[in-house]
Amino acid sequence: MALLYFLWDASAIVKRYVPEIGSDVVDALFTTVPAPQHILTVPGYAETFAILLRKKNGGVILPATFAAKISTLQTDFLANTNTLLLTVTDAVIFGSLARIQQHDLNSSDAAILSAFAPYNSNQSLFTAADKRLIRAAQAEGFLSLDPEQIQAVNVPAFLAIR
Repeated sequence: MALLYFLWDASAIVKRYVPEIGSDVVDALFTTVPAPQHILTVPGYAETFAILLRKKNGGVILPATFAAKISTLQTDFLANTNTLLLTVTDAVIFGSLARIQQHDLNSSDAAILSAFAPYNSNQSLFTAADKRLIRAAQAEGFLSLDPEQIQAVNVPAFLAIR
């Protein structure tokens, strides 16, 4: 069965905008699968923006590169009809308290996992590079992928068996 949803944590999606370990895997996920529904939370979007800003402020990327990457992020998640930006409501946050306790997550990771819960099916892939968050997602039954743990050449095979 084909994947319908790609659920992104900032720890993975940022690899689309800044070259680092796993960037080639994230690129392969975006290019191998035709127009899936990529889903990011509003806090995940803000965290991605913040990571890019820290990289600019730390001299890892140039200001012009930062501007270009932010523009691409906006195109990917604000202007693209094949993506969804999920709001994290107060109800989702309060509903995530059990996940904080059960999985020893920080509040934002638990809220993101809770926001993605309605999309948790055999047709979705939760993608993060945060090891603790991946473990929690797997414990909750999410099909998960850490882009730092496979090679880009293996992405088509990985997706084919899903």
